[in-house]
Formats: sequence, structure tokens, C-alpha cells
Amino acid sequence: MKIIKTNFKIKIISKIIIILVALFLALGSIYFLSKQIKRINASLIERKEMDYLVSNQEVINSKIRNEFSKIDPEYREKIISSLPSVYNILDFVDVMEGLADKHAYKQSLSFSPPVDAPEISGPIAVKVINFNLIINESNIENFISYLKEFENLPYFVSITSINQTSASLDGLQKNSSINISGRFYAKQ
Repeated sequence: MKIIKTNFKIKIISKIIIILVALFLALGSIYFLSKQIKRINASLIERKEMDYLVSNQEVINSKIRNEFSKIDPEYREKIISSLPSVYNILDFVDVMEGLADKHAYKQSLSFSPPVDAPEISGPIAVKVINFNLIINESNIENFISYLKEFENLPYFVSITSINQTSASLDGLQKNSSINISGRFYAKQ
């Protein structure tokens, strides 16, 4: 009789263990699947937002094209001529060298090949030329003055990053080297 009770207890305990293992597996599967569902949901939301932005950008682009065609041809030509050609950026280089000379900077300027400007679309084929400008021996006062004049350049230019390195702990208070990355916009 004792053997039967022991066998019965072992069977009950083994059934409980099997049920608990199955319960933990089910809970683990539910947790894993809920994480996957959240990830897929976030991805779908992001895709919907991108689709909305793309369709909205297409609507804006068509409005720009329509509005641009309504502009007086004389002004339209002035707008187009305001962008320099990608084949002639020497004027920009000359202006940058003049700006460096004015502030007594030693600088080096390098350019990447022109590519389509993804952030600009419309009736004018706008290209972007990434550039890297290294200014040596600059301090904060001169650099701020340089940036103010840089901002007033007669070109469509944007700065994407500015990095400063200095051998002294004073940083920009003493002479340091500044690396400016930017974008120069031109027409094809």
C-alpha cells in the first residue's frame, strides 16, 4: 500500500513538474512573441511615417514646380544664376582664401565630388559638394569673427560639424586647430 501511495505521489509530483515546465515555456513564448510583436509594430509605424513623409514631399515638390513655373522668367533666371556651377567652384575657393588671409589663418580646403542634394528637390538640379576645411592657429575671438563673415558669404553653404583640437588645456583661448565639415550647394 505504501508503494502505491509513493508511486501515486511521484506521479502527481511529476505531473505538477510537467505542468510547471509547460507553464514556464508558455510564459516564455508569450514574452518572446510580445517582444517580436512590439518590434514589428514599431517597424510598421516607422514605415508608415516614412511613406507619409515621402508622399508629403512629393506633394510639396509638385507645388514648388508649379509655383516656380509661375515666376516671371527674369526672376527665375536670377534664381537659377544665384547658384554657381559645379564645374566652376574656383570663385568659392578664392573667397575662402580671402577670408583666411583676412584673419591671418593657414587653412586647407578639400572637396568631394558633387552628388545630388537629397534634401533639395525641385525645378533646379541642385548638387551638393561636401567640403572639409582645416584652420590652423586660431583662437576663439578670431574664430567667431571668421564664422560671422562665413555666414555672410554669397553662397549656399552649410556647416555640418566643427571640431577643435588644441595642445594646451586652454582650448580655444590659445591657438588651436579647427576642422569644419560642410556642404556647398551648386547647380548642374
